[in-house]
Amino acid sequence: MSPTLLSDAALAGAGAGTPLGASLYAPATRPDLVALGTTRHPGLGSIIYCTEDAVREEDVGVALATLESALPQLVQQPGPRRFIRARNPAVLRALLAFDLRGIDGFVLPKIHDRNLGAYMTLLADRPALLVMPTLETREALSEHRMLLLRDLIFQEDWQGRVLCFRIGGNDLMSALGVRRAAGRTLYEGPLERVISMLIGVFKPHGFLLSSPVYEVFDDLATLAREVRQDLEYGLSGKTIIHPVQLATVLEGYRVTENDLAEAHAILAPDAPAVFKMNGRMCEPATHARWAHDIVRRAEQYGTLPAQSSEALHF
Repeated sequence: MSPTLLSDAALAGAGAGTPLGASLYAPATRPDLVALGTTRHPGLGSIIYCTEDAVREEDVGVALATLESALPQLVQQPGPRRFIRARNPAVLRALLAFDLRGIDGFVLPKIHDRNLGAYMTLLADRPALLVMPTLETREALSEHRMLLLRDLIFQEDWQGRVLCFRIGGNDLMSALGVRRAAGRTLYEGPLERVISMLIGVFKPHGFLLSSPVYEVFDDLATLAREVRQDLEYGLSGKTIIHPVQLATVLEGYRVTENDLAEAHAILAPDAPAVFKMNGRMCEPATHARWAHDIVRRAEQYGTLPAQSSEALHF
């Protein structure tokens, strides 16, 4: 059944949670997995222990052994949400034998409509574990293949287990045979069209999408600009590869007091159908979803001082 034939109630079940904020990837071979997964970096939304691209093939055994030792120490400990990026279905099968009580779910790499089932079959009897499929292969460059993936998820009733889709920027750039230049955001290169397409395929059907990493981790000015553009395009969540990027992402998620005031006015039960505030039109019928997101971000990340603006007169 195509999602276009599903009821609004069914579509409302798509996606399994709230945005993750900043997500830090860490190779699962590191000796400090417990510290990273607890309180070392306050404000971190999630930690992802990677057994895939960040680990060499010959080191997968070490990564699994390190995880098996660390995971029991995470149970009922404070800290960010915790996920494991399973290298492939065989590695996922091995991970499922470990103590996963301190883990929220798995990141599934290089997902498309023809391989997602291999992972979801293994997870069929573990409904509490969420998944974050990563869109990073040449199939993710095809709107047709992404529509097939979205339809498959609804057909198999997996939508409630998908916390969000992750966009694998570096792998997508690799599929195009290019590498992002320093100082350029995602939206200033060949991935701009791809990101727009992925948002159009998935987000109207209730799914969240997270933004790829910016690998030049000492260029915080470009990262700050990219976070602003992520939010303008409708992405939620940002992958980081170094803790030095965390503060910039968290700052970018703060909302202005003007935006928050508008959001509260739009969501007010007695709000007019259309009104003017801070020099722009507010229309609850079309702005309510934005307003809910602004309120949630303000609660989670805080606010910025009010910015001056001038009303339009004509």
